[in-house]
Amino acid sequence: MKKIIKNDFLFLIFIFFGFILIRSLHFPYFLNWSQDQAECGMAALDIWRNKKLTLIGPQISATFEGRLLFQGPITYYLFLIFLLFARWNPVSASYLFMIFAGFLIFPLFYSIKRITNKKTAFFIVLIYSFFPYYINYTRFLWNSTLQLTFSILFLYFFSLYQKNKNIKTFFLSSFFLGILLQFHYQFFLVIFAFFIYFLVKKISFKKWLVFIFGICLGFSPIIIFELKHQFYNTKTAILFLKNWPKVDKPGNLTMPHYYLTLSFLLLIFIGYKFKNVVNKIKWQFIIVFGIILTSFAFFKNIKKPNQSFWAPAKDWNYPMEEKAYQIIKRGPIKNNFNVADLSYYNTKAAVIKYFLKRDNFNIDFEDYYKNRFLYVISKNKDYQKTLSYEVAFFKPRKLLKKWHLKDNYYLYLFERL
Repeated sequence: MKKIIKNDFLFLIFIFFGFILIRSLHFPYFLNWSQDQAECGMAALDIWRNKKLTLIGPQISATFEGRLLFQGPITYYLFLIFLLFARWNPVSASYLFMIFAGFLIFPLFYSIKRITNKKTAFFIVLIYSFFPYYINYTRFLWNSTLQLTFSILFLYFFSLYQKNKNIKTFFLSSFFLGILLQFHYQFFLVIFAFFIYFLVKKISFKKWLVFIFGICLGFSPIIIFELKHQFYNTKTAILFLKNWPKVDKPGNLTMPHYYLTLSFLLLIFIGYKFKNVVNKIKWQFIIVFGIILTSFAFFKNIKKPNQSFWAPAKDWNYPMEEKAYQIIKRGPIKNNFNVADLSYYNTKAAVIKYFLKRDNFNIDFEDYYKNRFLYVISKNKDYQKTLSYEVAFFKPRKLLKKWHLKDNYYLYLFERL
């Protein structure tokens, strides 16, 4: 064991395989590929097929009087890369992302080791690899999970700058700050903290220029969008701030993913501040800590879950989406139909529509008034009392067929009379 500890790379190999193994357990059943992921997947499909770049990405969840605030397009392009390599299969693409997140333990370790010490680096790598919060959010593609992983690349270049004071690594770290801001605007807090840090450090005017230019370059798609569209995002952000109590804020800023990257960077900051204390801890304690954390993570994930992580409904998971789609795909109805999913808060069945778009079904995805046929995913007969317009206005109708998906969930096929 002492030989393994002395050999950083060998110890990291052990952690890497543990990282992959635990996340691989029942992977499709834990997988979160729901509305947000499906919509990003469809946007990536459109970019690939139309060969037309976009300057904006997904909208943030908050809205006010129909105004939307858009994030950067980096999320769509990364979805495109992972999905393309996975041949547009959500499970394979998410698994590739998970492997990518696993490989990042190597730059993470060497980054933290440069700015603190070896023991602190191992503590942070173990927490990133086996703490449930980070396990859950490194199993699936999303802007928040992408921001978490790409923050490690920022740390890598920033740690190099801290070591060699090279202007190129300083620029690259600034560039990644701009990219990270594209994923979520909460990252303004981190950039502001670095402004304060560099003010205290009294960096040169040249470095200030490099710092600002790097951020602007990383954030350039949104900047270009703003210049082309009369500063739409900026005006929307000001409108939100002026009317903050009236802004529709799903989750009311209490959702765990809002603090994913911030908590991770805070963890690293704490490790930096207490690096001397950590360095006095015996290696035996670090080994026991790693064994306990890994064992807890293993036993927490060994049981097959009843529902996906962040599932919109109880007992709902990705394999049920796949099963419903395969029934639709193999069925006799090839056009003039649409799909509604009453297990979601948004009933427009984004996941099924991702599959349909991927497989080139030629239907009007937004039409729920003229379509002759309608597939409905619902708990047993819940469709009869729904107020969702996709189903409620599909009348008069007759039930053609029903398929059992799982437990009380069924797929229904209706025809408009």
